[in-house]
Amino acid sequence: MSPINTIIAISVVIAAASLIRNFSSPSDNTFLYYHHCTQPNYFRGSSFCSKYLPGSSYDSNVNSLLTSLVNSANIFTYDHFTVGTYGKTVHGMHHCRSDLSTRSDDCARCVAQAARILQSLCGGASGGALLLEGCFVEYKNTKFLGVANKTLLARICGTPWGYSPDELTKTSKMVSFVVDADSVPYRASIGEGAQAVAQCTGDLSASDCNDCLKEANKQLKSLCGITAWGEVHLAKCYRIRKRYRV
Repeated sequence: MSPINTIIAISVVIAAASLIRNFSSPSDNTFLYYHHCTQPNYFRGSSFCSKYLPGSSYDSNVNSLLTSLVNSANIFTYDHFTVGTYGKTVHGMHHCRSDLSTRSDDCARCVAQAARILQSLCGGASGGALLLEGCFVEYKNTKFLGVANKTLLARICGTPWGYSPDELTKTSKMVSFVVDADSVPYRASIGEGAQAVAQCTGDLSASDCNDCLKEANKQLKSLCGITAWGEVHLAKCYRIRKRYRV
């Protein structure tokens, strides 16, 4: 790639990141989209009942895991850890939007907020997942890292907005560019009056990431149709399509 093309490519990514912050709705990085607590199957009279309760060894491992994720978010926008031994092992990860800066602590603040909410809502649970505007945090007692998951977590659609055929064509090309881009976890495209952003969690392979984004795009078209903007978040990826007048 020539130096000029490199500068242009970098400028596009920076501009896309700026547009995300300016045109996201809602724009608060700690806005709660989704949460889920995985409750264990309790058996009457079994010691399994107390395995996950607050104060248990497993609960301590969960707290250690969340602390590690928060500390890591000061440096990395994605990371994962495993804490504990057989029977009390917990696996977890955090993933921030790639436009959030680790230098300004945006990612760390988001992950810390997610960890606090999970600790509050999911006490006694064997797993938890929480999606904020700026980050996603998940932990389980089973291995899930590197496993494809296209479960729909959340969708938010803007108000209906009429488009001209020319605008629809431009938006369609932009979405296709983002979904079919080279196999990188974070992809952004901006154009005259529109933008598209896509991102996969850092544990997905390139092929799984592409499959996830194609499904997210399919869900976005189905659920949001022709609206001013829309977001679809799957378990391992998201797609944001925005349109605005200039």
